[in-house]
Amino acid sequence: SDSTTTGQDKPSALPSIVCRDCYAPPGKLRIVIHSTKDGPAIHTVKEGSSLEGHVFPGDLIVAIDDVDTRAFTAEQVMRVMTARANQERKISVI
Repeated sequence: SDSTTTGQDKPSALPSIVCRDCYAPPGKLRIVIHSTKDGPAIHTVKEGSSLEGHVFPGDLIVAIDDVDTRAFTAEQVMRVMTARANQERKISVI
């Protein structure tokens, strides 16, 4: 194995996971969410969605307004989104 150092940060085996916070305006989001083994994920971002270009198919929804949603089903996430539909929502995705 090559043990030379390059002066860079130590290599990581896993790609770094960057959490992104998206702010969704009040109203319908026009996204489709499905349940995965890793948690609720974006399935489709419909044309005209306020989140178009901010969230993408395959993104995991890890929190809504700082409430951890990783153990939620897609249906539970949609319920939370709908319950808060009259206000801006912070959606955290990875």
